[in-house]
Amino acid sequence: MKNITVITPSRIHIALIDLNGSLGKIDGGIGLSLSHPGFKISAELSCETKIDGPRGIIPRAEEVIRLLRKNCPVGHARIRIEESIPSHVGLGSGTQLSLGLAQALCRLYEIDLLPHEIAFMVGRGGTSGIGVAAFSQGGFIVDGGHKFSEEKSSFLPSSASRGVKPPPIIARYDFPDWDILITIPNCKHISGDEEVRLFQSLCPLQIREVQELSHIILIKLLPALVQKDIEYFGRAIDRIQNLGWKKVEVEEQDPIVRQTMDFLRKNGGYGVGLSSWGPAIFCFGENLENLEKSTRNFLHDNNPGGFCFLTKPNNIGATIIEDQNGFYGSRSKTTDLQRTIY
Repeated sequence: MKNITVITPSRIHIALIDLNGSLGKIDGGIGLSLSHPGFKISAELSCETKIDGPRGIIPRAEEVIRLLRKNCPVGHARIRIEESIPSHVGLGSGTQLSLGLAQALCRLYEIDLLPHEIAFMVGRGGTSGIGVAAFSQGGFIVDGGHKFSEEKSSFLPSSASRGVKPPPIIARYDFPDWDILITIPNCKHISGDEEVRLFQSLCPLQIREVQELSHIILIKLLPALVQKDIEYFGRAIDRIQNLGWKKVEVEEQDPIVRQTMDFLRKNGGYGVGLSSWGPAIFCFGENLENLEKSTRNFLHDNNPGGFCFLTKPNNIGATIIEDQNGFYGSRSKTTDLQRTIY
């Protein structure tokens, strides 16, 4: 019996670019696909739908299936979620769960849909296209935002932007094989009604901050990436933390987040940044094993329950394994999902 397994990346969301809208576009974003952590989701045909996985994820998976079935003829399946991304920390777990599960079911039922089509069906990508592109092709991604009022009529986060298509990807690069240290302090996470309130009360932002951020991305961040200059790349990331919407996201954090960011900068991390609304913090380096150890000690002393880990960039997107002998079979075919958004 055929079994489909989808292994997703996670992602860091570095910044939203334009929450001013004076040029007729809003949103836009930059981010990076990560090789670990990720979801590992398997699906095989069944006479009823059954989901085996972490208890907190099952209701979210059921909602994805409900939305998918409203738009395409997906039948029953036995689903196993063996590996997962921590929820509500800024690593994009909602989009990766939604796309990974929906892609597994579509492949199982031989329904050929592109990732951005699936994303629209299951309500992802309404603000940022980074998570959808991380799934479909990996790498370092820049998306071009949405036409203001024509495609999207208000400043809202992705969770409150249903019915909006994912934005076009305007640049995508393979990311250098640098170490990436992810640090997740044990503290509150901003989401839901609080996130919507902040968008509605603080937008539109001043155009000068959008212009400065765009200048840094175009003239400093992207050239440093292409030239694999980790020092200049890191300087650009550091400056971004004090501009535009990213400045808002950093200022709204628990103090331990900013303390941890300062610790990482002072101890050799290049480009210390907050991913999305956090509390996940990222930084880069050519060998970060010592920084990982010292960060664990810092968290032990200052933030019990916080944790950190090393990962690498993902430059291929999700991986799909088709096994003709079910969950425990041996004949399989592996493909990387490298399909462009637009």
